[in-house]
Amino acid sequence: MRPSPRTIRALGWSWLIIGIAALPFLVYAGFIGEAAAARGLGATLLTGTFLGGALLVATRGLGTGVRAPAALRLLILGWLTGPLIAAPSFGLVSDGPVEAIFEATSALTTTGASLADPDYMPRSLVAWRSMLQWLGGLATLVLAVTVLAGLDDRRAGFRRSSLLTIESGDLFSNFGRALVRLGAVYAGVTLIGFLALGLSGAEAFEAFCLALSSVSTGGYVPRGGDMVNWLPLPSIAILAALCVIGAGNMAVVYEQLSRGRVTRHYGDVRSMLIVAVICALVMGLTAGWAGSLPAFFDALFAVTTSGFTLGTEGPGIPVIVLIALTLAGGAAVSTSGGIKMARIRLLLRRAGRDIILLVQPSAVGGSRFAGRTVNEAALVSVWAYALAYPVVLVLGAFALGFFTPDMGEAFIISGAALSNAGPLAGDAYGQLGAGGLILSSLLMVLGRVEILPVAAVFFLLFTGD
Repeated sequence: MRPSPRTIRALGWSWLIIGIAALPFLVYAGFIGEAAAARGLGATLLTGTFLGGALLVATRGLGTGVRAPAALRLLILGWLTGPLIAAPSFGLVSDGPVEAIFEATSALTTTGASLADPDYMPRSLVAWRSMLQWLGGLATLVLAVTVLAGLDDRRAGFRRSSLLTIESGDLFSNFGRALVRLGAVYAGVTLIGFLALGLSGAEAFEAFCLALSSVSTGGYVPRGGDMVNWLPLPSIAILAALCVIGAGNMAVVYEQLSRGRVTRHYGDVRSMLIVAVICALVMGLTAGWAGSLPAFFDALFAVTTSGFTLGTEGPGIPVIVLIALTLAGGAAVSTSGGIKMARIRLLLRRAGRDIILLVQPSAVGGSRFAGRTVNEAALVSVWAYALAYPVVLVLGAFALGFFTPDMGEAFIISGAALSNAGPLAGDAYGQLGAGGLILSSLLMVLGRVEILPVAAVFFLLFTGD
């Protein structure tokens, strides 16, 4: 393997950002007297700044165009190595390095699964975990409109936006622009969400953590117990709105705010809301209308892949149904996991066209998306994504079956990890042991990079550009 200097430099920046981001939480831990947590945060600070800075110094002045192989290496190496930098900060609440890496991977991939009860965690680590999810969400957005958009340019173009101004032969040319533009919108939405949560009745600390974990669709909560018991209903509604924004196309939000126009509309958001309304209606008709509102929120949290649940008493949507909703996912340029709603919409549209052709063989017309015709090669790619997720889910569940005697739980854990909606598996991760936690962490990374690029990435890790 001969990694590109630009790939090494990009990794250096990611490690450095993780390290520097730990500094304010280190100060906070010291201020409130959480010395043990401060030591772990200090280890992440030193590791990230030293290793990241070393890579930046070593590659200073080196630069070449970055093609697909180098970009794919960054995609996988970034998600595999970032948790190693963040893991020392979780040493206090973990029994060994495997659990610490699991916690860090869950946070950075915006999965939200955890082995530790937030009620018994240092407050500085609860806040830091939420920040890691926020950073992971930002990284997901930037990679979506740079690396993944560049690789997707001849297919269905799900990540197409005004941010896609990549130079020929250099997929990293858009990094700075994407980080500044998407970062500004992302941070602005988070700030507004924090203020709205506070004004609606949430405590300041909880509002801070929830704003970070909702816009990143991370699903991590700063308190244990049923959410409905400690968060007011207006705050839950705001939390759901933030999840929808995070799972929506952030590039569209940027275009709307900066230019007053968009290159595509909010079809993915409408689809998510329609799914949630249908679930609420079904629950109301089958189990009583008292459960329709909680069902609406639970379904919306699931389809955005945040994985929050209200935890109300009485019948609710079965977990396996919520897992199925998470596999649909949100928009392409979003912090959500899953197959992505745009792909589901395109496949349904194509199915409708094929049905019309059965009835009227002389009918003409192609499948269209975002105002342009989608060719057959793009449709094959979409079908491959749609089929890859259930296949990997089943294989992951079978592999996890070696670490848990309950195959039902194995399927739930596999689905929750793969769709980056970890909270839906509840406490089941604590029964897996080291091997199961490693496998779950790999499934989280697979879901974060959307599965199919991984085969190419591992091939390219050991070949030249």
